[in-house]
Amino acid sequence: MLARQCQVVFTGVLREGFDRRQGIRLLAEKFGLDFTRIKKLLNGKSTVVKVCDQVAEGEKLVRAFWAAGWCAEIRCTDKTVLESTAVRSPSTTVRLNATDGSCSVHVPNDWQVFDDLNQRAVLQAGSLDKNEFLVVLPQRVEDFPSAPTVEEYCQAQLSQCAAQLYLASVSSPAKQLQVDGGTGFFGELLAEVDTVPVQYLVACIGGGEKIYTLFLWSEQSVFSERKHEFDQLISSFSFITEADSPKTAKNPEIAADDVPSRVALA
Repeated sequence: MLARQCQVVFTGVLREGFDRRQGIRLLAEKFGLDFTRIKKLLNGKSTVVKVCDQVAEGEKLVRAFWAAGWCAEIRCTDKTVLESTAVRSPSTTVRLNATDGSCSVHVPNDWQVFDDLNQRAVLQAGSLDKNEFLVVLPQRVEDFPSAPTVEEYCQAQLSQCAAQLYLASVSSPAKQLQVDGGTGFFGELLAEVDTVPVQYLVACIGGGEKIYTLFLWSEQSVFSERKHEFDQLISSFSFITEADSPKTAKNPEIAADDVPSRVALA
C-alpha cells in the first residue's frame, strides 16, 4: 500500500469578513511575500503551494492561510479533500500528559484514558465508540547494545509488531516524520484482531535519552477517515521539560471505564 501524498492548494477565495486589500496585506505580513509573488499566487487557479506526506503538516499551512483571510484545501492521492473549515479546531481536543510526566499529546475530547491497553505504556487513550486507540511506549537509548537510529528503531518496531500480530504485514515502511524538538519516523501495518481487519499507524520520535513509540489504530474500513486525526495527534506530541511544571504533570481527570483489554503491543 502506498502512503498517500497530500497537496496544499491555495484557492484564492477570501474568507467571509475579509476584503481583498486586507487579505493581500496579510499575505505579505504573515508569509513574507512580495507583490510579484502575491500577484502570481492570486492569478493562479487552485495553485499547489506545498506537497507533503503528512496531513498534519499541510493543516498547519491551511490554518496559516485561514488566519490571513484566505481559504485553502488539502487534496490527497486517496481523493480525500479537507477544506479550511474542516481542519480540526484546537478547542475540540484535550491535552493528555504521560503518567511519568515526560511527554504529552492532544487527543479528541471524546476520548477517554485507559490503563489496560499495555502495561508499559506511559499514555494510553481512545474511543470505544469509534474503536480507535493510542498507546505511547518509551524506550531508553542506553538499553540498546548499540544505539540505533530512530529510522532503524521504527522499522524494527514495525517488523516486531507484524511478527506478533495475527495475519499482519507492514503496508508502509518507515518514512521521515516532521516533528518539533526531535527526530521522527512513521510507518503503517495491517493485521486482524478478533476476526476484525485493523490498520496501525506507528510513529517513533527520538528526543534526548529516549525514543517514544506512538501506536494508533482503528478498523481498516475507517482508517482513511481517521488518518488525518491520527496525523494531528502525532503532530501535537511534545516533550515535557522542567519548565513545563514536572511536579504537576498528571493526566486530566477523565474517567476510565472498567473495560476488557483489547490489544497489548510490544
